[in-house]
This record gives sequence, structure tokens and C-alpha cells, in this order.
Amino acid sequence: MTAPQNVLSRAQLGFFMGALWWPTLAVLAISSYDLWTGAYSTHDSAQTYWQYPLWWGIPGLLGFSLWMSRGAKRRTEQQAVRMVWMAPLKFVLFYGVPWVIYGLCSLIAGPFSDAYMSFAWIMLIPYVLIAGYFCAGVTVALYRIFF
Repeated sequence: MTAPQNVLSRAQLGFFMGALWWPTLAVLAISSYDLWTGAYSTHDSAQTYWQYPLWWGIPGLLGFSLWMSRGAKRRTEQQAVRMVWMAPLKFVLFYGVPWVIYGLCSLIAGPFSDAYMSFAWIMLIPYVLIAGYFCAGVTVALYRIFF
């Protein structure tokens, strides 16, 4: 029989929550710059305004961060590290869903030419995975250093 493992300490959980939420906050800050400078104040920029957050993955990042935060609270250390390594694969689903919804809405009510975006996000998957596994590697390395 194996001994019961302890859940993450407050400091460990804080580290993983910080690692989970900093990309979301950074992307929100970076992508908001154009809003602050008035790049979307012209009439012809309305369509670009809705595509821009999709390229940055903002809806997916928010949903993913909220979903992963909920599941991280009762994890052991081993489960948390495994969760970090699986996070890029799980994020792909969160990244794709807003694209598919946007494309389907374009078929129904929007510019029909944007319907291709239901499938266009697939070409970005390798980049999302590369960036995701880079961040996961840095997170695990920093965790090993500090904990």
C-alpha cells in the first residue's frame, strides 16, 4: 500500500498559479496596446477588431486559465508537474473553440468569407505547441530550482 501524498503547499500552489496566469495577463496587456492607442477607432477596423483577439488566443487563454485553476487546487506535486506537461495539448482545444464559433457565426450572420477561420486555426497548432512546451519546460525547471 502506498502512503498518501500531500497536496501542494500554499507556496507551491502560488507558483503554479503564477505560471498559469502570467501568460494570460501578459497577452491581455500586449494586445490591449492597440486599443489604447486608438487603432480600432476607424469604421473599417470592426472586422479586424474581432479577429485580433482570436489570433492572440485571448478567449482560449481566459477559459483555459480558469479551467486549469479550478483543477490545480487539490493536486499533489507529481500531479501538478504532469498537469504542466499536459497543458499545451489541452490548450489547443481552448484555442480552437473560439475560432470555430467565429467561423460558424460568419456562415450564419457575418461576412461569409470569414467562414474559413473555422479551420484556419489548425495551421497555428505547431506554433502553439512549441510555445506551450517551451513555457512548460521553463515552468518545470524553475519549479525544480525553487522547490
